[in-house]
Amino acid sequence: MAKKSDTYHHGNLRQAMLFAAAEVLAEKGLQGLTLRACARQAGVSHAAPAHHFAGLKGLLTAIAAESFVMIAVVAEKIYAQFDGNPEALLKTFAVSYSQFAKENPERFRLMFRRDLLDTDDQDLCAAEARAYSTFVKIVHGLRGEQAATLEDFRQGHLSKQMYVDVALYWSAVHGFAHLNIENQLVGYDQIVGVHDLENDMWTAISKRMLGTPNAD
Repeated sequence: MAKKSDTYHHGNLRQAMLFAAAEVLAEKGLQGLTLRACARQAGVSHAAPAHHFAGLKGLLTAIAAESFVMIAVVAEKIYAQFDGNPEALLKTFAVSYSQFAKENPERFRLMFRRDLLDTDDQDLCAAEARAYSTFVKIVHGLRGEQAATLEDFRQGHLSKQMYVDVALYWSAVHGFAHLNIENQLVGYDQIVGVHDLENDMWTAISKRMLGTPNAD
């Protein structure tokens, strides 16, 4: 009988283990994800994950990097589709981000557990930069501006209001998604409905951000 790893991604062993680890994470959560559990799921030797990922931290970091790429792909598609339509851009990304969190709660939690990740890992840094770059472009789009580079943003070359708007939008989008997967919005569905709450919230955020002047 073929091992499970033979069925994953055409024999790419590292990708097979990453796929298996993501399955374990989704089913058992962070506490259930161990190198041995990953090996069992992938059908490989117990030593294989440690060898390919340099330990559990490396495995978790690889999953987080993959997750940021997934977010980046969603953001890039939305930006390409709705660039020039600020309100649709804001709402569509916000809803898609929340949907990603609902469909992948354990991945979502892991992505922001800096204590568990190798924050100097090149793949993770590149994936975070890719996702954040598009996020910043979305905020530029909301402000009716031509997008600056991520390096300009990180070096503090943009207006003060731009940084305020990024923090505002990021806090709203991420905060709602996090509250939702942690079941902190229970009761809203009985009063106004989570969908109505989300729609009304993004409408309110839109009014705030779309009315923001471009200068300090």
